[in-house]
Amino acid sequence: MDNFSERNGYVIPKKIYIREKVTPELITAICNSIDLLQGRDYILFYSLEKYMWYRVFNKRLKDFGNITKGFKTVSVEYIENPAVLWYEKFDYIEKIITFLKGQNEKEYTCFVNQLNSYLKAHNFVYRIVNEQIVEIDPLEEDKPKNPTIYPNQQKTLSQNLRASLNTFFQTLPSIHL
Repeated sequence: MDNFSERNGYVIPKKIYIREKVTPELITAICNSIDLLQGRDYILFYSLEKYMWYRVFNKRLKDFGNITKGFKTVSVEYIENPAVLWYEKFDYIEKIITFLKGQNEKEYTCFVNQLNSYLKAHNFVYRIVNEQIVEIDPLEEDKPKNPTIYPNQQKTLSQNLRASLNTFFQTLPSIHL
């Protein structure tokens, strides 16, 4: 939905779609999704960070820490790191998504929905589909969906239209000539 200023013509909406880079706003949104995961399910977050520590970064488990005394948080730091290329960040996000899918379907769905919402809101041409970040056509996504009208629905629509018109004509004042 457009903003108030766009709907009322105060601001002309610009649809500039972004690909092949990650803006600071999107980095913040991705990090917020990770932070929200931590707030919703701390144990799952701990498992995710531990997995990324030893499976993705190939670091020693003994250096990771533990859930009671504190542990390394790596995901947000990796996403925020300006030295990491934009596509490497997306590779990393796919690893998070795959991990969540295997551990907790509810959190996976929540995380993916949040990220897709952010990607769309920030005019990115990427969406998460089947655990992968894929390029989409944002113009197709923004087109209104036409519902399929089945024969029985067509009859119902015709009946509703006829009834509405009858009511309308009955409420008109009579004109005497």
